[in-house]
Amino acid sequence: MDLPVPLQELVIGLDHVAIAVHSIAQARTLYEVGLGLTPAGEEHVPGQRVNVLMLMAGTQRIELVEPASEDSPITKFLATRGEGIHHLAWQVANLEATLEHLLAQGVRLIHSTAQAGAHGTRIAFVHPSSTGGVLMELVELPAADPKHHA
Repeated sequence: MDLPVPLQELVIGLDHVAIAVHSIAQARTLYEVGLGLTPAGEEHVPGQRVNVLMLMAGTQRIELVEPASEDSPITKFLATRGEGIHHLAWQVANLEATLEHLLAQGVRLIHSTAQAGAHGTRIAFVHPSSTGGVLMELVELPAADPKHHA
């Protein structure tokens, strides 16, 4: 299936795979020592009420996400599903244009406007009811960071 030209120009590729964990401190041993992934930045994201640790597996980014409060969306996810893959994140060239395009296609969004993400990114989430059950994040990089390797 060919993507519409406007969307081909907006979606750049996979940004990261996010894994929900109860504790970054406990999980990082497996990922850093066991798998040899390289830490690439840890950060608290107040708007999402999470702490994240970005890890590099070659050129692929893996994000460990832990709840930073009882009302974090990750707290509910862990309670109902346990630890595991939380979402796929797509890097986009223009977040507003991508959101407008998806809304015009009838795609259900969790965020219809940009939110502050980790490492200076702007993000929005697409509801899994519109994506075959997969939670998806759209990520627009900061203008000064075209490589995005924290």
